[in-house]
Formats: sequence, structure tokens, C-alpha cells
Amino acid sequence: MPIHVNWGNEAKTYTIFTFSGNWTWEDYHKAIGQGAELVNEIPYTVNIILDLTNCNLFPSNMLSHFNTSMRQPPKSFDLAVVVTTSGFVQAIANMIGVLSGNKNVKFKVAKTVEEAHKLMRQQDAQKV
Repeated sequence: MPIHVNWGNEAKTYTIFTFSGNWTWEDYHKAIGQGAELVNEIPYTVNIILDLTNCNLFPSNMLSHFNTSMRQPPKSFDLAVVVTTSGFVQAIANMIGVLSGNKNVKFKVAKTVEEAHKLMRQQDAQKV
């Protein structure tokens, strides 16, 4: 499957969606379902990393699909980090953050997965 969903850390405070190659909206929605299964029994907020560094093209209507899934996530989150080096994807990620309308959710962009994990560790440290 071109989108893999896993825990981002042992404490299970965030998930990581790793996109690779070409993927479809059907793949995306399956991955959202897998992510929902992971976090379903967790009694606290679980954040999200979207690693887009190894995907090629995006299916059409990207803004609409991402915006819809962020408005109705399977679990509450307060930080989503998009990992990309693409200026276009950075602009889309920033636009989704603005369009989501949820002032309690932060959207950030990282250039590497390591930077995204660091942002998540900083977020977790603020909760303690």
C-alpha cells in the first residue's frame, strides 16, 4: 500500500502517515481508517505526522480531500506536521491550517522526518 500508518513513538502520542510513490484517494481513505483503528482506544489526544517526502504526484482535488478529513478527524489532535521539501505542498499545508477553522489545532511544516519528530517531542513536553 502506498500509504503506511504507524505509531510515531512508543508513548503513542502521535501517528505517522508515510506516503510513497503514487497514491489514490481510496488509498488515503483506507489509511485514515487504519489510523482511526490505531487511536480508537487511546483516551488522550493523538497528533499526526504526514510524511510526503517520498510521494510523487497528488491526486486531483487535494485541498478539498485534506480539508474535509481535517475537519472531521477520527480523533482530536492539536498538532499536525507535514513533512515536505516542496514549496507547493508547504503552501497547501498552510492553507489547510487556515481553512480548518480550528484555532486549537496547529499545522506546521518540516523539511525532514527527524525535524517532525522533534516538533512532536516539543509538543509532548508542553503537555507535562
